[in-house]
Amino acid sequence: MKLILDLDTGIDDALALSYALGDPAAEVIGVTCTYGNVVREQALENTATLLKVLGRKDIPLFAGPAHPLNQTAFAPTPMCRVVHGEHGFGNAPTDSDGMLIQSQRAVDWIAEAADRYGSELTLLTAGPLTTLAEVLRCHPDFKNKIGKVVCMAGALTVAGNETPFAEANVRVDPEAAAEVLSSGLPLVLIGLDVTLKTLYDQAQIDNLQQLKTKASDLVCGLMQFYLDYYKTDRRRLAGCPLHDPLAVAAALHPELITTLPVNLKADLEGPGRGRTTADLSRLNDPQKDHHMAIDVDVQRFLKLFTASLTRTLSRCEKAES
Repeated sequence: MKLILDLDTGIDDALALSYALGDPAAEVIGVTCTYGNVVREQALENTATLLKVLGRKDIPLFAGPAHPLNQTAFAPTPMCRVVHGEHGFGNAPTDSDGMLIQSQRAVDWIAEAADRYGSELTLLTAGPLTTLAEVLRCHPDFKNKIGKVVCMAGALTVAGNETPFAEANVRVDPEAAAEVLSSGLPLVLIGLDVTLKTLYDQAQIDNLQQLKTKASDLVCGLMQFYLDYYKTDRRRLAGCPLHDPLAVAAALHPELITTLPVNLKADLEGPGRGRTTADLSRLNDPQKDHHMAIDVDVQRFLKLFTASLTRTLSRCEKAES
């Protein structure tokens, strides 16, 4: 499967890309970067640093939107800086290769890829839905050409992580989410209902650290930073949730998840702004545009994630003793 990842590269985005590069089912043809966990320019720098360390400087990067549809600027929330680090990359330094960043806009490149590859292409969004909304605005035929779109977005049966109602990727640009959900584009949504079940613990991180490559040092350091935050989280989760990696796995191995066919909408007003709920006006429509994940085979996913990450990290240059 040819795969594009649209990332706002904080820690779980970095894990998602590292996972995708090790799964034999995926051919990553490019990465687009937007704002969210960090500003867009930082997301590009973090992604380029990761690709350099992983030895995948052959993968092009494209700059997506820098702010929500109805705004002219963006700054990450204080909580993002706590969860992902001041620059979205834990305590790791960045050392990017600017040559990876292409001059073409992400929105146009995604549309061209859909023209070229059609049903072979999957778009995975792991940040705000602004990039996808702008693709649909600029290239209306995109929804008839792309093979599959999978989004790490939303929360249906659990509380949000940005507000009690809203998941972060929807809450940061509800207008974009509302446009995408009402567009008629078929979507698979991987939300907090399932991602909060996929927890990676200290023993699993320590096991990957034994690979002793420069890449395992970087990626395991990111995971450790992420896990250390979740050890203090009031929910007392038994590990760090693999939000974005699960969305990649669901795109590549749909049998991992159980979905609910439903037509969703994003609330735009009041305290529930950014909440994803069933659209009552379309409740009885026979056509269901969205498939919301409501369950996941956790153990199988964790095995796939570990195996793929091991492949990615072990191919890289050994760390100095």
